[in-house]
Amino acid sequence: MKLSNKMFLALFTVLTLGFYLSGCVNLDQKTVLKDDGSGTMKVKYWTKSSNVTGDELAGFGFTEAKAKTNYSSSNTEVSDIVIKKNATTDSLTEVSLNVKFKDFNKLSDAKAFSKIKSSYVKGKDGMDFKYILLEDTANSKQMGMNEYKLNYEFDFPNEVISTNGKKDGKVVKWENTVADLKDDIEFTATIKSGGKCGLFGLELPIIILFGISVLYTAKRRKK
Repeated sequence: MKLSNKMFLALFTVLTLGFYLSGCVNLDQKTVLKDDGSGTMKVKYWTKSSNVTGDELAGFGFTEAKAKTNYSSSNTEVSDIVIKKNATTDSLTEVSLNVKFKDFNKLSDAKAFSKIKSSYVKGKDGMDFKYILLEDTANSKQMGMNEYKLNYEFDFPNEVISTNGKKDGKVVKWENTVADLKDDIEFTATIKSGGKCGLFGLELPIIILFGISVLYTAKRRKK
């Protein structure tokens, strides 16, 4: 069947619009990381409601079932999924959820994290943290992608020795846009190694044993 000029233009418009909308999602992700590499996340993402024509956009689920599926794995547990449609603010659709993970190094087991690489391992000066957003040239080169925000916040268990993010105590933030994904985006930090200290670590039993030894010696001398 031969397409008329109008039909061809309409088809081209639909395909182009679908491609353009594929990356139109804002993301705000806040993570609390523990010493052992486990932790929790509060995830929020949103876009204009007119962009959402199915249950998923750019890998983000916009139904409760799809959001849960995307963030679930043997390493992650999803809870408190809330979907809001705000007709008064540019007709936005917003999804928020909580994620509990066992091992930060295995985040990519879940579909939602398939385009990231995460690691939290022992290094020379402490714990070496890396969180890499893999390049997405297909979306980053589209018009207006600098308007779509990718905000990440990590609350670390101990002192942050060094980082390429914005540090505020033990919290570090990184702020990027979809347009920045023309290359890999790498978040890095070195965290002071954790360890028990004071009277609730190794010192308490040592002091107790020393005290018992002193008392035992004193009693033997009296005899």
